[in-house]
Amino acid sequence: MTTAQGLQNQFSNLAIADAQRNVILANPAPGQLGTLGQRWIEGPSHVGFDMNLVKRVRLAESKEFELRIDAINVLNTPRWLDPVTDINSPNFGRLTAADPNGSFQQSDTVTGARTFTISMRINF
Repeated sequence: MTTAQGLQNQFSNLAIADAQRNVILANPAPGQLGTLGQRWIEGPSHVGFDMNLVKRVRLAESKEFELRIDAINVLNTPRWLDPVTDINSPNFGRLTAADPNGSFQQSDTVTGARTFTISMRINF
């Protein structure tokens, strides 16, 4: 018998208790359903604040020069994933930074760094 086939890896009695040792969360017994509802822990929200500044200078009757500065994530806030809710995970309850190339599109980076883009053009 290997260690992966042993009872220790098939079932865990992990539980979370408060300061007075009252059990708050515990794994249900094998073959039993737990009583905790799905998705009862929500992750932090994300506040995104983007700005842009545009200056237009008329060069002639039908020509105009435009200077534009775009600032993404001006507040410099990172985007966080939902906490890990698997009680058997060593990362239970931890928040990690979201991957900007993951399942959703976002303009800011994992660290929440500001991004500036400067562009110029002539409109005619």
